[in-house]
Amino acid sequence: MKKLCLIFFSLFFSTGCVQEEILDDVSIITVAGFDQAKDEQVEGTIVIPEYLQDQPVTGRVLSDTSILSRDIITDMQKKASDPLVLGKIQMVLFGEELAKGTGINDLVDALQRDASIGSRVILAVTRGDSKSMLEGDYSNDGTATYLSNLILHNQKDRDLPKTNLHLFLHQFFSKGKDSYLPIIKVTESGKDVEIDGLAVFDKERVASELTNEQLFFFKLLTDGYTKGSYIVKMPDTKEIVSIKSIESSTKFTLVSEDPLEVLFELKVDGTIREFTGDKITQEKINKFEKHFEKIMEDRSVEMLEQFKELNIDPVGVGDQISRRSRKFKVEEWDKYKSNYSLKVKADVTISETGVID
Repeated sequence: MKKLCLIFFSLFFSTGCVQEEILDDVSIITVAGFDQAKDEQVEGTIVIPEYLQDQPVTGRVLSDTSILSRDIITDMQKKASDPLVLGKIQMVLFGEELAKGTGINDLVDALQRDASIGSRVILAVTRGDSKSMLEGDYSNDGTATYLSNLILHNQKDRDLPKTNLHLFLHQFFSKGKDSYLPIIKVTESGKDVEIDGLAVFDKERVASELTNEQLFFFKLLTDGYTKGSYIVKMPDTKEIVSIKSIESSTKFTLVSEDPLEVLFELKVDGTIREFTGDKITQEKINKFEKHFEKIMEDRSVEMLEQFKELNIDPVGVGDQISRRSRKFKVEEWDKYKSNYSLKVKADVTISETGVID
């Protein structure tokens, strides 16, 4: 598989040096997808945008399957009116079956070896196969722009943790942190694509998934902040309140080295976006804060314990410990991923609420 992928990219993407191309004389690939095919074959799919004056951007989709990448390249080049180039690629997708089965290590490794590919290329796992997604029509701006904007704005303004080719490679080769990528899927209407959680990797394969609900807490633990929102249901009054984070932070403390114990302190300063009750009082605000603190602590501990059971560490606990302990050997972290104690302490302040009686 590794040899197959390296041949694929070296032939398809002209690795080793970056050549100047006249835009009118080439077909620019803006997004690519890879899926598991039969008999250990890999199917590659690309989108080439076509621009017509005063008309929406359309995309030409090319794909081919072979156990030998040379055959795929040859067939794709035959279907293109101009030479295929990759210098403007924005996104690379990996089908669900491929990401969970054979794995994506060789494909990602080949991407980093291509000098024409930028380190900020967005990577994602698709629910189902990537080819079906790339064949869809979602926006007048073209498939690549639509999909990349979907990821970028959810990273900036919502709960999706930061990911790209550079960050994925850093996590992948790190001894103290495992990698992760967003999962996207086509909606039931077939007209849109949406975030469908996060794929957490154990080396080159997906080992676990996080739901959209868990992303709020995961982003706090990994990125140290989130601008997302969370819906809190009060157990006594059945009232529902939507709290949006406007400022947040995370502090990591190595409590003890023997036995190994760590502490995460999560702080969120938020505002109430919606409330199903009649009036918001200071007493209710205090209850909202305390209940949300408990939710944050319980959900975060539950998620971290799940990672321990699977012997994975996407949060980077190993990296954090290595920065604080001279005795700790991050190269041996695999032995301790499931054998450390953890605590989470949350502090929530609701500073903006609108009218308070």
